[in-house]
Amino acid sequence: MVNENDDIDSISTLIKITQERELFEKISRAKRDFIHIFSLVGNSIAYDKIEDIHGPHKGIKISQGNELQSCPYQVLDIVRDFDLNTGLNIRVLYWWGRGAYLLVFYGTNHPLLANQSKLFQWLKVKSFDLCNTGLWDYQGIIDQKKIISNNSLTLELMKNHLEGELSFQIIKPISFENYNSLHYKLIAEWEELYAFHLENKV
Repeated sequence: MVNENDDIDSISTLIKITQERELFEKISRAKRDFIHIFSLVGNSIAYDKIEDIHGPHKGIKISQGNELQSCPYQVLDIVRDFDLNTGLNIRVLYWWGRGAYLLVFYGTNHPLLANQSKLFQWLKVKSFDLCNTGLWDYQGIIDQKKIISNNSLTLELMKNHLEGELSFQIIKPISFENYNSLHYKLIAEWEELYAFHLENKV
């Protein structure tokens, strides 16, 4: 049974937090800073490059929210074709309390999935994990580690995944020391993704 005094103490603590104006001003500034970084990255990507790797794209979009498992988040989407058959999307997710992640989604019949051996080697070299749950199940993917880790991933496991019912989505964490390093790392990741997709475009 929960002690009523404990509830009162907990509520009192929460109320004090809501009155910490400086804390919320810092949170607001941090949100703006991440949106600014994502804007810099997005604005540096020429639309013809997106066209090069995926014709039916919908460009670039930045979004954010406050309630992803009770925590704020910012998202940068590049390509934005979520068609389950032939789609492609490159997503940067910054999830407060967890960190920054790069996710790439491929529709079941995306041409790049046809050359499984080459795809597998690229995943291993670039340290991607394979998501083993639904596309939007970030709690499962990140918190509960419903993934096939890069160290555990084999060509056979990847082929089995491709033959299953789950969408093909890969993920990797992006470590950074400050805003500048995040900016440059995201640019570098995009350039590598662009080069690989362009090289293997069918």
